[in-house]
Amino acid sequence: MNQPAILVVGATGRLGSRLLHKLAAAGVKPRALVRNPEKGALIASLATPVIGDLRSPETLADAFRGSERVFIVAPPAPDMETLERNAIEATVAAGSKRIVYLSNFAATENDEDRFVHIHGLHQNLVTTLGIEWTVLRPTRYMTSFPFVWRSIFEQNLLIETGGLGAMTCIDPDDVATIAAKTLMEDSHIRQMYKLTSEETYTAAELAALLSRVLKRNITVFQGDTEALRDALIANGAKGEHAPFMARYFAKVAAGLYTTTDTASNILGRSPHAYAEWIESNRPATS
Repeated sequence: MNQPAILVVGATGRLGSRLLHKLAAAGVKPRALVRNPEKGALIASLATPVIGDLRSPETLADAFRGSERVFIVAPPAPDMETLERNAIEATVAAGSKRIVYLSNFAATENDEDRFVHIHGLHQNLVTTLGIEWTVLRPTRYMTSFPFVWRSIFEQNLLIETGGLGAMTCIDPDDVATIAAKTLMEDSHIRQMYKLTSEETYTAAELAALLSRVLKRNITVFQGDTEALRDALIANGAKGEHAPFMARYFAKVAAGLYTTTDTASNILGRSPHAYAEWIESNRPATS
């Protein structure tokens, strides 16, 4: 049976690039939205590049035409809301039959954090369009767990807080595998999936694990929210992202993050465990 025509928006990003590899492994060569031919050439072995710019919606009609299923993710840029909305509107205008939208675990329209609010807004929007939809809501990626590494290597300090609150994480490779399945299979329509590994960590437990893996005596940051934000920036966090990171830990302390068995049910196996992942993916010491 012929596979439906799939378009990946955000194909050169952290999750989108992984998704291309997962689809290729399944024998599917999707289309990939890129802004210029140079970017398209880099992924041509995995996908068929189509040229379009989410910041210029007039360029999207040709790029989206004929796409039956569309995966949408946009970077956490200042204009993320516009980028995602343009992608959603282009999907509908093209007559596509399905959207798979990448949101996040904490998404809600009422959140003070702009990116979380946008995800909440758009995960609700795609359910109202009259086409098939699936929303993926992964928790924090293992590639951002912890948020910054410089303090660990230079000060033996983990800049994470949240007290006894649990933090969850997931390997973006597992999220990409799930995204591929939701694009190819028909059993995920009208589903909103919260995705985590099977583990939780307090800041102290994460420090203990990293101490063992890195053979260091790592301690946990102590200080108020303002000091935490400043410490994150001083150790490599982008200034525009640091407030979001700092407020994330208030949600941790409030108990927002819990594990689910959704990823394991979709994958048919346990999702990758951070304790194993970090052994193979730890950064080199500075």
